[in-house]
Amino acid sequence: MTPQQLASLWQDLGGAARSASGMNRRRLDADAAVDVYACVFWPRGRPGLLVEGAVQVAGLADRTPRCRGVRVMHDVIAADGRPDRTVLVVMLDDDRLREIFAVLSADLVNAVTAELTVSEGLRRCIDRLCMWQGLFERIAPEGLSPERQRGLLGELLALEGLFLAAIEPLRAVSSWFGSDSAHQDFVHMGVAVEVKTTLAKRHARIMIANEKQLDERPYSRLILAVIKLDERAENGVTLPQQIARIRTALLTDPLAAKTFDDRLLLADYLDVHSPLYETRYHAQTPLLFSVEGNFPRLTEANLPAGVGDIRYSIIADDLNAYALEPAEVTALIEGQA
Repeated sequence: MTPQQLASLWQDLGGAARSASGMNRRRLDADAAVDVYACVFWPRGRPGLLVEGAVQVAGLADRTPRCRGVRVMHDVIAADGRPDRTVLVVMLDDDRLREIFAVLSADLVNAVTAELTVSEGLRRCIDRLCMWQGLFERIAPEGLSPERQRGLLGELLALEGLFLAAIEPLRAVSSWFGSDSAHQDFVHMGVAVEVKTTLAKRHARIMIANEKQLDERPYSRLILAVIKLDERAENGVTLPQQIARIRTALLTDPLAAKTFDDRLLLADYLDVHSPLYETRYHAQTPLLFSVEGNFPRLTEANLPAGVGDIRYSIIADDLNAYALEPAEVTALIEGQA
């Protein structure tokens, strides 16, 4: 199920005669364990989903999230002589979020219909809604800012050039944690890589977000990757083009491809926004540094007592003593496979 298919279904349902039940609906997968319907809810003609099944799942009501612009309702219908029926309604409340809601709904349909039991399908629905709750709070209708586009592009270039070049696709994609608010963008076994993206025309001043970002102590090796981008380069790549390149590389591994798409969601990237990301960037050869010894940094180990939550900068041009070649980094990653 795609967002476009759901949008078309909602349009058809909205144009049909109103049902006396208060909704027009169409079942989406007759073979799925849980019943999932595309719906238009009256009297306001709101698009949404109905997910239901003949079972009562403990604790489901307590986990039902609230999403900005989306109404989520949980109910259990008791019937004499028959099992209780759990009903989940997911309905759009804010028309400005219609395109994003279609993406959310398609994701829910695909996740829920893949489960083998009614209980797991209903739990999966709530799990995905909880993930989307945070996304709806963060994602703006206009998509990612230019700075966040560049940051994501830098991480994807590192994923392609360092990790997919060294280890199998699923391990490579699973090593990407930058979208999940981790202290380092990539962690594979004992090797961590922190990616910083800058515009090439700027002085190579690298902003470090906190005292844990360049703390190598939890790892056998910590690498700082600095990626300089030339903006609006004729031979450059847009953010959607880079994502398409990685998706092509993952075609032979469906689980890796699904994991990659989930990580993109956590990075607040939605395909519906791809027409907005038109700027082309040309990436210079990444600058790679081994964070060790006297590498200039602030960590918990060298901060005065009581000091924390710091933000500071380092100058990449002053780090030549710690420089590594890309082949050395891929060999480190490959050695941990």
